[in-house]
Amino acid sequence: MRSVDKGSSPRNYKNYRDARPDLVKRIGRYCSYCEMGVNNLLAVEHIIPVANGGNKYNWDNFLLACTYCNSCKKDRNQGREGYFWPDRDVTMYKFTYSQKKGVIPHPELTEKEREIALATINLTSLNRFVDSRNRIDARWKSRNEVWGIAKVSLQNWKLLGSDQMLSQICLTAKSSGHFSIWMEVFKNEALVKEGIIKQFAGTNLPRASKEDMPSLKPGGPDG
Repeated sequence: MRSVDKGSSPRNYKNYRDARPDLVKRIGRYCSYCEMGVNNLLAVEHIIPVANGGNKYNWDNFLLACTYCNSCKKDRNQGREGYFWPDRDVTMYKFTYSQKKGVIPHPELTEKEREIALATINLTSLNRFVDSRNRIDARWKSRNEVWGIAKVSLQNWKLLGSDQMLSQICLTAKSSGHFSIWMEVFKNEALVKEGIIKQFAGTNLPRASKEDMPSLKPGGPDG
């Protein structure tokens, strides 16, 4: 889950939906939870649900969410405690991405952190497979497609390795979304990772870790 830095509130809001263009400018047109690129129906999501006391117009309570994550999360959390949040925690070091297993807690987490990671995954049903009951949930299909694109991109990079190929890979990553999948597939390619990070506006990565991210806490197997 990509860590993001929204920065300070650019203005006051009388309608929370008016924050959408400001959020997109700061952190990109991606779901803050599943990382899917969203061109339509991208919602301003209240981290603490308004029904549970969350501030309806406060920038600090806003993230962006796709319709699937938004509808799964609903009003289920009472607050921020007990979950990892991309605007507060270094979430990219809390989860592992695998093509077969989806999103799982990072193996180096403590037992308590693992519980929090699992609660975060369950909050938005990040690992819900598309089956006879969930045919309309496009998140798994979207991730799987991007895995394929990223793996082909890695093969092309190893074969050609030119500045033009680097630029094309970074632009492809930006347009397809799923930042963490690109970071996992290119985990041994520091130059490409750096380029991809620059394409995703608002990515919050500790300065000391940029050169070898995500090798500080390596990703999981592709299988």
